[in-house]
Amino acid sequence: MKIFMTLSYWDSIIDSIPQIVSDSLKTIEVDDLNRSNRAYYNLLKVISDDKTYVNFTSDSLINTITNYYQTHDPKNPNLIRSLAYQGIVRTRLGVRDSTVYEPLREADRLLNLMSEPDPSLGYFINFFLGNIHYNNRNYHSANHHFNKTLKYAHLEKDSIHLFDTYVAHFWNEMQQKNVDKGKQYLDSLSGFYNKLTGKDYFILNAQSFYYDITGDPLTALDREKAKLSLYTTQDEKIDLSRVYYNISNRYVGLELLDSAMLYAQMAIDIIEDTSYVYNHMYFENVANIAEHQKNFVYANDYRKKASEAYKKSISGRLDTQIAELEKRYDLTEAENEALRVRQQSLRIVIGALLLIIVLIFILVYAQKVRRATQMKLLQAENKMKHQEMQAVLMRMEEGKRKWLLLLYSNISDRLTFLQGEFEKLTQKYVSSQPKVYKEMQQILKNTDTDLRDINKTLSPDDETFLSYTHLKDEKGVLNENEKMILMLLSCDADNRQLATFMNTTVESIRVRKSQLKKKMIENDLDISIFND
Repeated sequence: MKIFMTLSYWDSIIDSIPQIVSDSLKTIEVDDLNRSNRAYYNLLKVISDDKTYVNFTSDSLINTITNYYQTHDPKNPNLIRSLAYQGIVRTRLGVRDSTVYEPLREADRLLNLMSEPDPSLGYFINFFLGNIHYNNRNYHSANHHFNKTLKYAHLEKDSIHLFDTYVAHFWNEMQQKNVDKGKQYLDSLSGFYNKLTGKDYFILNAQSFYYDITGDPLTALDREKAKLSLYTTQDEKIDLSRVYYNISNRYVGLELLDSAMLYAQMAIDIIEDTSYVYNHMYFENVANIAEHQKNFVYANDYRKKASEAYKKSISGRLDTQIAELEKRYDLTEAENEALRVRQQSLRIVIGALLLIIVLIFILVYAQKVRRATQMKLLQAENKMKHQEMQAVLMRMEEGKRKWLLLLYSNISDRLTFLQGEFEKLTQKYVSSQPKVYKEMQQILKNTDTDLRDINKTLSPDDETFLSYTHLKDEKGVLNENEKMILMLLSCDADNRQLATFMNTTVESIRVRKSQLKKKMIENDLDISIFND
């Protein structure tokens, strides 16, 4: 954990003080680190070497780093950095084929998937992608990536990155002969003069080119000579032969052919990069100057040398193309192997998905069966409740029937008794017997009393009263007569029937009902039983 924190700290300062980070990395024994920290250590070494202008001799280290993150830690942001530097290292090695472009393109794809892309990483990826398109004369795509580079440089607030982006934009516009746009970027570059260490050389180089193509060879020559004074102080490696070649061209523009020939020869004498595809132009430059000097033999001799250099560059490019085809073949084989692994993984995933679908189907079916069972149980419970309710209703109806039977029984008994007694009256001798007549009068009086007191005899209990009227007299405000009236009303008895049963007049019943209704309202009892 301590090692990782140390590496993370060095990572945070690597952009500002790469040399100190490079020196600090040498204090750690890399073989003592675990695989994760070793990959992180080596990535920081590659980055610090690039920022301190160390010449790379191989891309094997960055390849190992990238392979580790792709295989063991693909979600680590360092995978994007390793892919980016895989392309950068190969660029530094002079590689110009697809093995430079592919890792940078993959790094760009992964970067765009991030919710908040790292501006520094975005700058490097798009800067080198832009350079690849520029070198392949795809200036429109180069402009697209350089615009993204400029955006990231502004987010970083990094003056050096802004400067390098303006340089890239300048050359991209000038290659398209967009002189006005190029001048805008040149003005932005010129604002950095004497402000950034090691950058004045590139400002002078851009100014020299601009003044040359706009018809001011004298100012262009002045800028080229100013470059010579900065050559020894540059951290970045500069090909001096190209500076001499440019000075020669500026003298040609001024028609100072002797000076032009001198610098043309000096350019050839110090050629460092023999694989440079435009080396034949150095010889053609000498031949052209010689022709202007009327030295045709000398010119012809250098034409031959230019032709040989051109053939050599063609051969070198063919070798490069063959090597690129071989690399592409190897890459295709690797991609095919990766595809087979992905297909196998896909089959496993599909099998797992099918298994999950089957399990889901089983769970859904089980849930359906459980719901059906619960529904049946619920229906059975509802049926039982319905039956219980019917039983309660039947018991209530039975209670009502008992009360009515009792009512009818009392009335029937009285009527039967009266009928029997009045049959006796039909006997002729009763009328001539005062004693019998008095007894009959007493019987009628007693019967009248019994009929008046029938409500006492048939006074309902609370349960029967509730079952008929659905009223609860919790306060006990209703007397027996009032309850009897309510019971008869629940049986839909009209005023005449009530008067007959209560042995009173219809008008008296109306008054009683009105008083009872008022009483029930005052005591918050339901009066819906009154239909009038």
